Amino acid sequence: MAWDGVPWFIENTVTSEETLRLIAEVAAAGGEGIVGPADLLVTALDAPAAAVQVGPGAMIARRQGIGLAQSYAARMPTTEQVSIEPTGADGPRSDLIIARVEDPFGGELWPEPEDPAIGPYVYTRVISDVPPGTTSIHDVDPTSTAVTLARVDLEASTGSVTAAMVTDLRQMARPRSQSSRHYLYRAWETPDELGPITDVWEEFPLGASWATVAPAWATHVSVHVFVTGLLHPDATTARGMLRVTCGDQAGAQHPFEAAQAGRIAVQTGHEFVLPPEERGQVVRIGVEGIGTAGVTGLLRADAGTVLCAEITYSQAPVVA
Repeated sequence: MAWDGVPWFIENTVTSEETLRLIAEVAAAGGEGIVGPADLLVTALDAPAAAVQVGPGAMIARRQGIGLAQSYAARMPTTEQVSIEPTGADGPRSDLIIARVEDPFGGELWPEPEDPAIGPYVYTRVISDVPPGTTSIHDVDPTSTAVTLARVDLEASTGSVTAAMVTDLRQMARPRSQSSRHYLYRAWETPDELGPITDVWEEFPLGASWATVAPAWATHVSVHVFVTGLLHPDATTARGMLRVTCGDQAGAQHPFEAAQAGRIAVQTGHEFVLPPEERGQVVRIGVEGIGTAGVTGLLRADAGTVLCAEITYSQAPVVA
Protein backbone atom coordinates (compact mmCIF):
# COMPACT_ATOMS: atom_id res chain seq x y z
CA MET A 1 0.00 0.00 0.00
CA ALA A 2 1.50 3.34 -1.12
CA TRP A 3 -0.61 5.53 1.17
CA ASP A 4 -0.06 6.03 4.88
CA GLY A 5 -3.03 3.93 5.96
CA VAL A 6 -4.56 6.30 8.54
CA PRO A 7 -5.38 9.84 7.40
CA TRP A 8 -6.24 12.59 9.84
CA PHE A 9 -8.84 11.95 11.19
CA ILE A 10 -10.55 8.51 11.37
CA GLU A 11 -12.40 7.53 14.54
CA ASN A 12 -10.77 4.91 16.78
CA THR A 13 -7.44 5.09 14.94
CA VAL A 14 -3.94 6.33 15.73
CA THR A 15 -2.60 8.83 13.23
CA SER A 16 1.10 8.60 12.36
CA GLU A 17 3.61 11.22 13.51
CA GLU A 18 4.31 12.02 9.85
CA THR A 19 0.65 12.88 9.21
CA LEU A 20 0.50 15.12 12.28
CA ARG A 21 3.64 16.91 11.11
CA LEU A 22 1.87 17.33 7.78
CA ILE A 23 -0.95 19.12 9.63
CA ALA A 24 1.60 21.55 11.15
CA GLU A 25 3.05 22.09 7.67
CA VAL A 26 -0.36 22.88 6.21
CA ALA A 27 -1.29 25.18 9.11
CA ALA A 28 1.81 27.27 8.45
CA ALA A 29 1.30 27.10 4.66
CA GLY A 30 4.86 25.81 4.34
CA GLY A 31 6.26 28.72 6.31
CA GLU A 32 8.85 28.56 9.04
CA GLY A 33 9.53 30.84 11.98
CA ILE A 34 7.86 32.30 15.01
CA VAL A 35 4.07 32.09 15.45
CA GLY A 36 3.29 35.43 17.15
CA PRO A 37 5.02 38.75 16.35
CA ALA A 38 6.59 39.05 19.81
CA ASP A 39 7.57 35.38 20.21
CA LEU A 40 11.05 34.16 21.16
CA LEU A 41 12.66 37.60 21.28
CA VAL A 42 16.38 37.44 22.10
CA THR A 43 17.67 40.28 24.30
CA ALA A 44 20.70 41.12 26.38
CA LEU A 45 20.34 40.76 30.13
CA ASP A 46 19.38 43.84 32.16
CA ALA A 47 22.83 43.63 33.71
CA PRO A 48 25.05 42.66 30.74
CA ALA A 49 26.81 39.33 31.22
CA ALA A 50 28.07 36.37 29.16
CA ALA A 51 24.52 35.38 28.27
CA VAL A 52 21.31 36.41 26.51
CA GLN A 53 17.71 35.66 27.31
CA VAL A 54 15.06 34.25 24.99
CA GLY A 55 11.48 35.29 25.67
CA PRO A 56 8.54 32.87 25.66
CA GLY A 57 6.71 31.98 22.49
CA ALA A 58 6.19 29.35 19.83
CA MET A 59 7.66 28.39 16.49
CA ILE A 60 7.20 26.21 13.42
CA ALA A 61 10.32 24.43 12.11
CA ARG A 62 10.29 22.62 8.78
CA ARG A 63 11.73 19.11 8.85
CA GLN A 64 14.78 19.15 6.63
CA GLY A 65 16.32 16.59 4.32
CA ILE A 66 13.43 14.13 3.85
CA GLY A 67 11.77 15.48 0.70
CA LEU A 68 8.28 15.44 2.26
CA ALA A 69 6.19 18.33 3.57
CA GLN A 70 6.43 18.05 7.35
CA SER A 71 6.90 20.60 10.13
CA TYR A 72 7.30 20.60 13.90
CA ALA A 73 5.37 22.93 16.19
CA ALA A 74 7.00 23.78 19.52
CA ARG A 75 6.38 26.20 22.38
CA MET A 76 8.47 27.71 25.16
CA PRO A 77 6.19 28.98 27.95
CA THR A 78 8.84 30.76 30.05
CA THR A 79 11.94 32.88 29.49
CA GLU A 80 15.24 31.01 29.07
CA GLN A 81 18.77 32.28 29.70
CA VAL A 82 21.46 31.08 27.28
CA SER A 83 25.20 31.35 27.88
CA ILE A 84 27.49 33.01 25.33
CA GLU A 85 31.18 32.09 25.36
CA PRO A 86 33.42 35.19 25.81
CA THR A 87 35.85 36.08 23.04
CA GLY A 88 39.60 36.16 23.40
CA ALA A 89 42.19 38.58 22.11
CA ASP A 90 42.42 36.79 18.75
CA GLY A 91 39.48 38.63 17.24
CA PRO A 92 35.70 39.19 17.03
CA ARG A 93 33.12 36.41 16.68
CA SER A 94 29.51 36.04 15.57
CA ASP A 95 27.12 33.48 17.08
CA LEU A 96 23.65 32.48 15.93
CA ILE A 97 20.88 31.83 18.46
CA ILE A 98 18.50 29.20 17.11
CA ALA A 99 15.59 27.03 18.23
CA ARG A 100 16.29 23.48 17.00
CA VAL A 101 14.28 20.27 16.96
CA GLU A 102 16.58 17.30 17.63
CA ASP A 103 14.48 14.25 16.71
CA PRO A 104 16.51 11.01 16.85
CA PHE A 105 13.61 9.09 15.29
CA GLY A 106 13.45 11.26 12.19
CA GLY A 107 16.62 10.09 10.51
CA GLU A 108 19.00 12.54 12.22
CA LEU A 109 21.82 11.44 14.51
CA TRP A 110 20.62 12.95 17.79
CA PRO A 111 20.87 11.13 21.14
CA GLU A 112 17.65 9.63 22.41
CA PRO A 113 16.41 11.28 25.64
CA GLU A 114 16.32 9.29 28.86
CA ASP A 115 12.53 9.21 28.73
CA PRO A 116 11.39 9.22 25.07
CA ALA A 117 7.80 9.95 26.15
CA ILE A 118 8.62 13.40 27.53
CA GLY A 119 11.81 14.38 25.67
CA PRO A 120 13.11 17.01 25.48
CA TYR A 121 13.46 17.18 21.70
CA VAL A 122 13.65 20.95 21.20
CA TYR A 123 16.41 23.26 22.46
CA THR A 124 17.75 26.77 22.24
CA ARG A 125 21.23 26.38 20.77
CA VAL A 126 24.17 28.72 20.18
CA ILE A 127 25.93 28.13 16.86
CA SER A 128 29.28 29.72 17.49
CA ASP A 129 31.70 31.41 15.09
CA VAL A 130 29.52 31.80 12.01
CA PRO A 131 30.58 34.12 9.16
CA PRO A 132 29.94 37.81 9.91
CA GLY A 133 26.54 38.93 8.63
CA THR A 134 25.00 35.43 8.65
CA THR A 135 21.20 35.70 8.80
CA SER A 136 20.02 32.07 8.84
CA ILE A 137 21.12 28.73 10.24
CA HIS A 138 20.42 27.29 6.81
CA ASP A 139 23.26 29.40 5.40
CA VAL A 140 25.74 27.35 7.47
CA ASP A 141 23.78 24.12 8.02
CA PRO A 142 21.13 23.51 5.32
CA THR A 143 20.00 20.23 6.94
CA SER A 144 19.20 21.71 10.35
CA THR A 145 15.55 21.52 11.49
CA ALA A 146 15.73 24.87 13.22
CA VAL A 147 14.51 28.44 13.30
CA THR A 148 16.96 31.35 13.49
CA LEU A 149 16.22 33.84 16.27
CA ALA A 150 19.15 36.24 16.50
CA ARG A 151 22.85 36.87 15.89
CA VAL A 152 25.25 38.05 18.57
CA ASP A 153 28.30 39.97 17.30
CA LEU A 154 31.09 40.20 19.86
CA GLU A 155 34.29 42.20 19.60
CA ALA A 156 37.63 40.74 20.66
CA SER A 157 38.15 40.27 24.41
CA THR A 158 34.46 40.66 25.19
CA GLY A 159 32.77 38.84 28.06
CA SER A 160 29.43 40.64 28.29
CA VAL A 161 26.65 40.89 25.71
CA THR A 162 25.01 44.30 25.37
CA ALA A 163 21.85 45.21 23.46
CA ALA A 164 23.88 46.71 20.59
CA MET A 165 25.49 43.31 19.94
CA VAL A 166 22.17 41.50 19.34
CA THR A 167 20.60 41.48 15.87
CA ASP A 168 17.00 40.26 15.70
CA LEU A 169 16.65 37.71 12.86
CA ARG A 170 13.20 36.34 13.59
CA GLN A 171 10.74 35.75 10.79
CA MET A 172 7.10 34.79 11.10
CA ALA A 173 5.95 31.38 9.93
CA ARG A 174 2.70 32.72 8.52
CA PRO A 175 2.36 36.50 8.74
CA ARG A 176 -1.09 37.90 8.06
CA SER A 177 -2.01 40.89 5.91
CA GLN A 178 -5.15 42.73 4.94
CA SER A 179 -5.36 45.37 2.20
CA SER A 180 -8.00 47.87 1.18
CA ARG A 181 -8.18 50.56 -1.50
CA HIS A 182 -9.90 53.89 -1.18
CA TYR A 183 -10.76 56.12 -4.16
CA LEU A 184 -11.69 59.78 -4.30
CA TYR A 185 -12.85 61.20 -7.64
CA ARG A 186 -15.16 64.07 -8.53
CA ALA A 187 -14.73 65.00 -4.87
CA TRP A 188 -13.48 68.54 -5.45
CA GLU A 189 -16.18 70.44 -7.33
CA THR A 190 -14.98 73.25 -5.06
CA PRO A 191 -11.22 73.21 -5.79
CA ASP A 192 -8.72 72.70 -2.98
CA GLU A 193 -5.27 74.29 -3.32
CA LEU A 194 -1.83 73.39 -1.96
CA GLY A 195 1.15 75.74 -1.94
CA PRO A 196 0.25 79.03 -0.28
CA ILE A 197 0.55 77.58 3.24
CA THR A 198 4.24 77.03 3.99
CA ASP A 199 4.49 76.93 7.79
CA VAL A 200 2.06 74.15 8.77
CA TRP A 201 1.00 70.82 7.29
CA GLU A 202 -2.59 70.71 6.00
CA GLU A 203 -4.87 67.92 4.86
CA PHE A 204 -4.53 67.73 1.08
CA PRO A 205 -6.62 67.15 -0.84
CA LEU A 206 -9.45 67.93 1.59
CA GLY A 207 -11.29 64.71 2.40
CA ALA A 208 -8.22 62.50 2.01
CA SER A 209 -8.65 60.95 5.47
CA TRP A 210 -10.02 57.56 6.46
CA ALA A 211 -11.02 56.06 9.80
CA THR A 212 -9.93 52.42 9.60
CA VAL A 213 -10.06 49.62 12.14
CA ALA A 214 -6.62 48.11 12.72
CA PRO A 215 -6.93 44.32 13.14
CA ALA A 216 -5.99 43.14 16.61
CA TRP A 217 -3.23 40.98 15.09
CA ALA A 218 -1.65 43.81 13.06
CA THR A 219 1.76 45.17 14.03
CA HIS A 220 2.39 47.39 10.98
CA VAL A 221 0.43 49.42 8.47
CA SER A 222 1.73 50.62 5.11
CA VAL A 223 0.03 53.40 3.19
CA HIS A 224 0.59 54.29 -0.45
CA VAL A 225 -1.22 57.25 -2.02
CA PHE A 226 -1.24 58.08 -5.73
CA VAL A 227 -2.93 61.27 -6.96
CA THR A 228 -3.45 61.97 -10.66
CA GLY A 229 -4.85 65.00 -12.44
CA LEU A 230 -3.67 67.66 -10.00
CA LEU A 231 -3.87 70.96 -11.85
CA HIS A 232 -0.88 73.28 -12.03
CA PRO A 233 -2.70 76.26 -13.53
CA ASP A 234 0.18 78.35 -14.87
CA ALA A 235 3.95 78.54 -15.30
CA THR A 236 4.59 79.82 -11.76
CA THR A 237 6.65 77.08 -10.12
CA ALA A 238 4.90 75.06 -7.43
CA ARG A 239 7.02 73.18 -4.92
CA GLY A 240 6.41 71.44 -1.61
CA MET A 241 6.14 68.14 0.24
CA LEU A 242 3.54 65.42 0.73
CA ARG A 243 3.28 62.82 3.48
CA VAL A 244 0.85 60.27 4.88
CA THR A 245 -0.15 60.10 8.53
CA CYS A 246 -1.28 57.30 10.84
CA GLY A 247 -2.86 58.58 14.03
CA ASP A 248 -0.23 60.82 15.62
CA GLN A 249 2.57 59.45 13.43
CA ALA A 250 3.78 61.25 10.31
CA GLY A 251 5.46 59.43 7.46
CA ALA A 252 8.42 60.29 5.28
CA GLN A 253 8.18 63.53 3.30
CA HIS A 254 8.09 63.24 -0.49
CA PRO A 255 8.77 66.31 -2.66
CA PHE A 256 6.72 67.57 -5.58
CA GLU A 257 7.53 70.26 -8.12
CA ALA A 258 5.75 71.59 -11.20
CA ALA A 259 7.07 74.32 -13.51
CA GLN A 260 4.80 74.07 -16.56
CA ALA A 261 1.06 74.56 -16.74
CA GLY A 262 -0.91 71.31 -16.92
CA ARG A 263 -1.92 68.33 -14.83
CA ILE A 264 0.55 66.22 -12.89
CA ALA A 265 0.60 63.04 -10.77
CA VAL A 266 2.16 62.80 -7.32
CA GLN A 267 2.59 60.00 -4.80
CA THR A 268 3.65 59.42 -1.22
CA GLY A 269 3.66 56.59 1.29
CA HIS A 270 5.15 55.09 4.41
CA GLU A 271 5.15 51.98 6.60
CA PHE A 272 4.28 52.57 10.26
CA VAL A 273 4.73 50.37 13.32
CA LEU A 274 1.46 50.18 15.23
CA PRO A 275 1.86 50.69 18.99
CA PRO A 276 0.22 47.89 20.99
CA GLU A 277 -2.49 50.26 22.26
CA GLU A 278 -3.63 51.00 18.67
CA ARG A 279 -4.05 47.38 17.60
CA GLY A 280 -7.71 46.48 17.31
CA GLN A 281 -8.68 50.17 17.50
CA VAL A 282 -9.88 52.80 15.02
CA VAL A 283 -6.84 54.39 13.38
CA ARG A 284 -7.12 57.50 11.21
CA ILE A 285 -5.07 57.50 8.00
CA GLY A 286 -4.56 60.77 6.16
CA VAL A 287 -2.64 62.70 3.50
CA GLU A 288 -1.01 66.07 4.17
CA GLY A 289 0.90 68.64 2.18
CA ILE A 290 2.91 71.80 2.73
CA GLY A 291 4.26 74.44 0.38
CA THR A 292 7.82 75.69 0.17
CA ALA A 293 8.54 79.15 1.54
CA GLY A 294 9.34 81.67 -1.20
CA VAL A 295 7.68 79.60 -3.95
CA THR A 296 4.33 81.06 -5.00
CA GLY A 297 2.92 78.46 -7.40
CA LEU A 298 0.19 76.04 -6.36
CA LEU A 299 -1.42 72.69 -7.11
CA ARG A 300 -5.17 72.38 -7.31
CA ALA A 301 -7.40 69.37 -6.73
CA ASP A 302 -10.58 69.78 -8.77
CA ALA A 303 -13.14 67.75 -10.68
CA GLY A 304 -10.37 66.25 -12.83
CA THR A 305 -8.40 64.89 -9.87
CA VAL A 306 -8.43 61.23 -8.82
CA LEU A 307 -6.86 59.84 -5.63
CA CYS A 308 -6.15 56.19 -4.80
CA ALA A 309 -4.97 55.14 -1.33
CA GLU A 310 -3.88 51.57 -0.61
CA ILE A 311 -3.77 50.68 3.10
CA THR A 312 -2.24 47.35 4.15
CA TYR A 313 -2.24 46.06 7.70
CA SER A 314 0.35 43.33 8.28
CA GLN A 315 2.34 41.31 10.81
CA ALA A 316 6.08 41.27 11.35
CA PRO A 317 8.34 40.49 14.33
CA VAL A 318 8.21 43.16 17.02
CA VAL A 319 9.48 43.63 20.54
CA ALA A 320 5.99 43.73 22.09
